[in-house]
Parts: sequence; structure tokens; C-alpha cells
Amino acid sequence: MDTAEKPAHASGEQDGGPGRGAVRRATALAGLGSVADVAAVAQLLTTESRQGVLVAGLLSVVTGTLGLIQLYGQPIRKRALVMVALIAVGAGLVGAMAQRHYADATAAPPPQATGAVAADPSTTPPRSTPSPSPSLSSSLSPSPSASPSPSAGEKIREAEATLRDQDYLDVESGRIGTVVPGESDLWYVSPYRSLWTAGGGEYPITPVDARPDADACAQALAARDYDQVEVGKLSPGDWACARTAEGNLVGIRFPAIPANGDAPLRISYVVWHATPAG
Repeated sequence: MDTAEKPAHASGEQDGGPGRGAVRRATALAGLGSVADVAAVAQLLTTESRQGVLVAGLLSVVTGTLGLIQLYGQPIRKRALVMVALIAVGAGLVGAMAQRHYADATAAPPPQATGAVAADPSTTPPRSTPSPSPSLSSSLSPSPSASPSPSAGEKIREAEATLRDQDYLDVESGRIGTVVPGESDLWYVSPYRSLWTAGGGEYPITPVDARPDADACAQALAARDYDQVEVGKLSPGDWACARTAEGNLVGIRFPAIPANGDAPLRISYVVWHATPAG
């Protein structure tokens, strides 16, 4: 024989044998895995959908592993390196999402800042109020300038606010800052895009389906009592209701949803005078 025998795998590729079919299947799997990686990275940068990133990452790992199985026994070439890269990227995305999910599940809100200790009533002598003389009391009459107490459900305030990480909002006054016991009502935790009631969820809050009034907010809070709302799962224009530290009601509108944990939260809100808790 004056011609050298060609390698078996080369002959298989030229003749369209099993080796050629395995290479074609590996190429198709590489393409599918690449699409999965691109989709996972795109979701991570835009919507931050953890389920989507997790599924795409797992798909990349599976396609890369199947591709390596198809290339078993073949020389190590570019296709094999692509499969290894798909497995590495997919495993990294899956690990990152699993770690983030674990961190969310184990994270606890920091304890509420304590204010000044109230005086012990047992050690504080009661104040004595002098009673008016009979002649003076008979001449007293209600002041015409005294403003009546607001009725239940009456609107107290309507405003807008922009909250950054760890900002507390007193909705009755509109003051934003650190927690003030008995006054602060809403607390924004931006890394998780969560809006809590002050005190680590001491007061009830719940999403609602449409723009509410005071009665609708009271009914919704009587039916569903949560300690925080996951803003990242809401849509622009959605509403939520909450009880304030003073016992009033507040309806909160989310005109825009922060794209990530670094962006501030912009809200508009309406505060109504206290109504029964349902």
C-alpha cells in the first residue's frame, strides 16, 4: 500500500459517520447554551428576574455537559473549550442566584433604633391642674377660632417623596431622615427594593389592586397584614396601603419601579385620619 491510513475520526467526519454526527450535535448544543448564557446575563442586567437567570444558567450547564459527552473520544479542540466555558458561566450564574436567594431568606431587618426612655409614671408626681373659680368658669365659652378635630377618613396630607436606602418617612409631616419612634411610618431598604413600615414591620402594610380611599385601605389592612412590600415585584402605577405610627391610614402609589438596588424609590401618597382597624 502506498497510501497511509487516515485517522478513524477524520474518516468518520468525511464519510458522515457517527463522529460527524456527534460533532454536529455538540455544535447545536453549544449554540443553545450560548443563547441561554446571553439570556441569563440580559435578565441579570435588566429585569433581575432570579427565576429566569437560574433557569437559563441551569440550561447552560446541561447543554455544556451534554456537548462534552457528545465530544467524548474526540481530540480536544475549540468545541470542547466552548462546552467547558458554557458549564463555567452557567454554574457561576446558578451559584450567584442561589447565594442571593439564601441571603434574602436569612436577612433580618436591623433592630429599631431606641428613643429616649419614657419616665416611670410611678415615680413622676402627677401635675395638679387648678380649677377655675365659679365666676370665671361661668364666663368661659368655646373659642370661635379653635379648629375641630378631623373626622375619620378625612384627608390630612397628599404629597410626594423620594427615598434612598435606610430613609425613614413620617407621612403626616413629610419629614425624611432616621427613625423617630412614634412618628416614622415607612422605611426603604434599597438593596432588596423593599418598603417596610417603621420598627422593622411593626405596622401593617399590603398591596392593593387599585387607587384606594380611606375605607378601602382600612378593609384591605384588616384582610391582609404584612410587614413589608417587595417593590421590585410591583408594576408602575401600583398602590399599597399602610397604618402609620399615629394610627392613621396612608395610600402609597409607585409611579416608577427602581431598576436596581442602587436607585432611589419615588412615591406619591395620601394620608387619611384614623379609621377603625376593621
